[in-house]
Amino acid sequence: MSASTSVSWDENITRCPYPGGTRDAVLYDLNGVAEWHHQLSRDVALQYGLNAGYEAYPRFDGLDRMLAGLQVSVRRKVGLGPFAPAFSAAFSYTGDWYRESLHSGTRFTANLSWSQRWNDAWQTVLTADVLHNNGHGAAYDYHNRGLSLEARYDIAARWELAAGGGRRWGEQITYAWRGGSGATFPYVFEIWKNTIDIRTFGPNWSAYSIDAHADTVWFSLSPALGANGSLPLRFEQTSVVGRGESYRTRQVSLSFVFRF
Repeated sequence: MSASTSVSWDENITRCPYPGGTRDAVLYDLNGVAEWHHQLSRDVALQYGLNAGYEAYPRFDGLDRMLAGLQVSVRRKVGLGPFAPAFSAAFSYTGDWYRESLHSGTRFTANLSWSQRWNDAWQTVLTADVLHNNGHGAAYDYHNRGLSLEARYDIAARWELAAGGGRRWGEQITYAWRGGSGATFPYVFEIWKNTIDIRTFGPNWSAYSIDAHADTVWFSLSPALGANGSLPLRFEQTSVVGRGESYRTRQVSLSFVFRF
């Protein structure tokens, strides 16, 4: 079992392409995970678990949500020794309940990954995944797919550095203020999909999806606190490029993780 709590600064939480519509916010969240492991054979392991959490945005409480889900994965190690590669397939199903009810729904993800430890300090993980989000509002009913690569380096016995990058293809969620500059360009209504009116960020706001790709880079520094705790500091930046609209988001977070 493990539990984590974090505080994050989210830049451009509205994912808005127009400067007049960008908003920043602070996020607080609390999560818990329970996992079970079974060795099916010498090389194959089964893992399954449950998770639950709560997220709060004091500035935009329509984004507050409770979540609960389950996940299952199968992992196969190819060969003997600590540096043998491992392949895994994982599935997760999560229910989301937002204060903004149109955002509530379910999310399904499936992924395949390859992990390789190259020596005592270096490890890489390559992952391909698909995601389908089914929300009550049309804008939140979207799907996409992604490919990512992460590298982890043990700086010392109690310090880990991680960095990675990835790209997602498919539908991306964004928001626009109808009273802002976006409403003055008629072409945007040709690329907006499944537009709905929302009040999360105030009056005259819309949520919609666009066909785009999203490039994400991140890095984190995580010191160990005692035998079971860690304190990850993480920076993440995502650039979304669509047909006619593009935007960028950034997040800096500090978390405390404790494993029981």
